[in-house]
Amino acid sequence: MSAAIALVAAPAAFAAQDITVTNPNEDGSVSASADGSTLSNVDSGTDVTCSSSSGEGEIPSGSHTAPAPIGDLSVSFDSCTGPLGSVSVTPNAQPYQLHIGSYDSASGVSTGWVGEVNASISTLTCSFDAVGNAPGEYDNATGQLTVTPDVALPDGVAPLEATNTSGCLGLVSDGDALTLEAVYDITDPATPITIG
Repeated sequence: MSAAIALVAAPAAFAAQDITVTNPNEDGSVSASADGSTLSNVDSGTDVTCSSSSGEGEIPSGSHTAPAPIGDLSVSFDSCTGPLGSVSVTPNAQPYQLHIGSYDSASGVSTGWVGEVNASISTLTCSFDAVGNAPGEYDNATGQLTVTPDVALPDGVAPLEATNTSGCLGLVSDGDALTLEAVYDITDPATPITIG
């Protein structure tokens, strides 16, 4: 899933905060890759794991008043499997927006979310869509975007859930809560994007 960047657990509501994004690439381009990702169904306990994920998009340098979108990302997922075997994961309606909710100057970590995500997942007779927002955090020091449910979404931002389920035999049902976990290394620019 090409997902949005930006993203210490954040409070349920973010206060307005002035932030500056600096991308060493003058055109604002960004590329990212993750060695693996996991889409988990919190309600049924089933997982879809992918061996890798990559993303490309734009995070231009500029000033914002957070919470705010700072760029976008289109993602893909490769070699995915689930309880019924091989899984196809197809992101829809890309690119996804990268939102910053808040920045912690002491740690250099920004929290926020990617979304709204919309992806179609299918395997054998089972298919469903994952729709909503995926929270995470970005670390200036490492240049890593970590998509994780450990970061709280602000009030009014819908979390990921399953919709349009068909033939899943209880493994996935409409309305099931979903979480996405992945650690994306920003591979371009080579010098990390900074948020401050």
